[in-house]
Formats: sequence, C-alpha cells, structure tokens
Amino acid sequence: MRRRAIAVVVGVAILVAAPAPAIAHGIGGREDLPVPLGIFVAGAGLAIVISFIVVSANWREPRLQTGPRDRFVDAPLIRLFYRMLAVIGLAGFALAVGGGLIDGAASRNNIAPVLVWVYFWLVVPFASVLLGDLWRWMSPWRMLTRWVNHDRPERPELLDDVGYWPAVLAFVAFTWLELVSPDSSLPRTLAIAAIVYTLYKVAITYWAGPDTGLEIGGAFANYNRLLGALAPISAEEHTTRVGVGAATTIETRAFRIRRGGWLRSLPTLPTRPGLAPFVVAMIGTVTYDGMSSTGWWGDVTGSAGRETWFGTAALVGTIVVLGAAYYAASSAATRIAGSELSPSDIARSFAHTLVPIAFAYAFAHYFTLIVYEGQQLVRMASDPFGLGWDLFGTADWAIVFASSTLWIWYIQLVAIVAGHIGGVVLAHDRALAVFGERDAARSQYAMLVLMVGLTSLGLLILAG
Repeated sequence: MRRRAIAVVVGVAILVAAPAPAIAHGIGGREDLPVPLGIFVAGAGLAIVISFIVVSANWREPRLQTGPRDRFVDAPLIRLFYRMLAVIGLAGFALAVGGGLIDGAASRNNIAPVLVWVYFWLVVPFASVLLGDLWRWMSPWRMLTRWVNHDRPERPELLDDVGYWPAVLAFVAFTWLELVSPDSSLPRTLAIAAIVYTLYKVAITYWAGPDTGLEIGGAFANYNRLLGALAPISAEEHTTRVGVGAATTIETRAFRIRRGGWLRSLPTLPTRPGLAPFVVAMIGTVTYDGMSSTGWWGDVTGSAGRETWFGTAALVGTIVVLGAAYYAASSAATRIAGSELSPSDIARSFAHTLVPIAFAYAFAHYFTLIVYEGQQLVRMASDPFGLGWDLFGTADWAIVFASSTLWIWYIQLVAIVAGHIGGVVLAHDRALAVFGERDAARSQYAMLVLMVGLTSLGLLILAG
C-alpha cells in the first residue's frame, strides 16, 4: 500500500510541476508576481499532496464523525443581534423589490443589484463561514412561508424521496440569472426574480409542509447552511419550560452559542438525495463564471460565447463535467477499497468534503467584487431608488482602489489551497469511517487527483 501511495504522490507531483502558460491576470497582470505562475500552481498542488501524506500517516481513526463538541455558552444579549438580522433581511427584500419596481432600468444608481449580487449572494454566506448560518435568521422567505402555510401538514418522507433536488434546480436557475442572463443587472429583473422565488417557496411549502419545504426547496437556505457548517460556532434558540404551581408552565426562549470547532458540523449533515449535486453545482457555477471571464474563453468560443443559449449550455455542461469527475472518483474509491457500497452511496457520503473547496472557489473568485463593488453601498444608501436623493450625504462616494493587487492574489491563493486541504482532511476522516484504516488512504487516490486538478484549475482561472 505504501509503494502504491508513493507512486500516486510522485505522479501527481509531476503533473502539478509541469510548466503552466503565463496567462494575463484578471486583477493586475502576471508581471506583478515575484515568480512565474507555473511555480504557484505547482506549489499549491504539492501542498495538497503533502497534506494528504501527512494526514494519511498520522490520522489513524475518525475524529470528526461525531460532530461538534457541543460546548454551549449562554448569550442573552446575542438575541438582539439575531432579531436585527431578521429586520435586515426583510428590509433588504423590500428595498430590492421596491427598487426594481420603482426604477427598473437605472442599475447604476439603484441599490438592488448591489444588495442582491454582493451582500445577499456573497457577504452573508461568507460571513456564515465565521459566525454560523446567518441566513437561517434573516431569511424573509422563512418567515413568510411559515406564516402563510403554518397549518399545512409536514411530509417528512419527501426528505428521503425527493431530497435536495428542488433546491439544486432553484440554485442553478439563480446562478443562470446571475451569469448568463443579459438582464441580470437590471433592478426590475431582480424584483421579478424575487417575486417568482417567493411564489415558488410558498408553493413548495404548501406541498411539503413549512419545515420540509424549506429544507428540500431552499436554494439559499441550503447554500448558507452548507457554508455555515464550516464555522466553529453557531447560534441556537432553545426553549426552557419552568413549572409554576400545579397547572402553570412558563416558557422562556433564549439564544445560546454552540462552540463546536472548525469543520465539525459538516460530517453530520444528512446525506440525502441531491446533496452531492448541490455541492457540485456550487463549484461548477463558480468555475463557469471564472472560465467565461478569461481571455482564452473568448478566443475559443468566439461570438457564440456571447449568446444566451451557449452560456446556458456551457453552465450546465461545466456542472455535469465536474459532477462526472466526482462520480468517477467515488467509483474508483469503492473499487479500490473493495467496498459493497455503490458509487452513488460514496458520492453522497463524501459530498460534504467538497464544501470547503466550494467556499474557497467562491471566496477567491468574488473577493475583489466584495472589496470594491461592496463600497457602492455607501453611495447607494443615500439614493436607494436612483431618484436623485442624497439622504446621508454620500451620493458622490467614489470607490477606493488599492495601489497594488499583489496582496489580492496571495489571499486568493491561500483561500484555494486552504479549502482543498480542508477537503483532504474531511475526506480522509470519512474514509476511515467508511473503509477502515487499511483501505482509507488508497481509497482516496482518485479524489486526491481530482482535488489537485481543481486547485490547478482554480488558480489558472484566476490568472486568466
């Protein structure tokens, strides 16, 4: 087994050490790097390989499968913070819809695109990686659908029969709106999309029940829940019942913080149908976005690359290709380990190991968008509907750009490598639980190659 491991490591090392072409960089040019791009790609790939060797040699039994450590800290004042999140969620929803209906075309001066594409789509999920799932507390659809369909019966059997497939379709549809639709920046388009999604959430919770419908159909709820599972902490609202006299009971509701540790919530995620496709879609949509923004993509696709039908096919095709690669790695794992589990079972069981990679891809790709375009909120807060107001005296605010972009590249590089190392750790820990110590390391050879390939692809896309 050790000889085979060494052979795989050497093969992967040769693969990542191959010279990479110097491609124009989307954030400042390759000439600002102290060493050629190929060195960065090779070093990142080798970091993944070395982490695999170290983990395989020293991690001999599962340590993460039991979930968070469940250290609770009472935090009475934190209740106000989470109640404020609910208010912010409702206010943001109202501004996005209202802004689109009042002024549907003046996207430069309208707050809706910045709220949706920067804060709702990026800042909140990325903050959840540090603070736990924030969207759970601020989602306007969670409050609305529970109010409308509070008397509908729950259908928990759909969790195992349908799983997360409705959420997968809703997630891909939303990313299509962002990445392919020519009208994605128009406030009116975003307002209509918000209304359509609201109707969809009302319908699916009417069919499946409030709690079940939110879980199987929530594109944003599941996205934030997966990223929030990376966080070392999470918030919980618990109810305490105190008996007063013979027939009186007083219920008190309070918040407390769970200190569970990094990555520990991911292995305990329910492995329901659609989980693996959802995580693959998280990676695939960002991969397509990165590729479609590179110079070489335009050279290869030509005028077709600007057509909606081509973008739709390319987006779906990217997700399918990455999904096929992941399924192939899962199939190789079960064959190498001699397991009776099917490749689908393995793909579902190991789906959580891709979540750190999905976050790393998204964070690295959209980091500059948050840093620079996120500043637009300062200006647009004074004139949220593009009507010429200056409520806070910030209507003339200009974006402050950094004098050098080299630090951005290093942040992106660290994010991608760290995300893949997290994936290696999670995959090895799950392999120990599924295949046992004897077969755990060798069962992950194909997954190691996949992760190195994704690391290289991610850096090359950032460089393109």
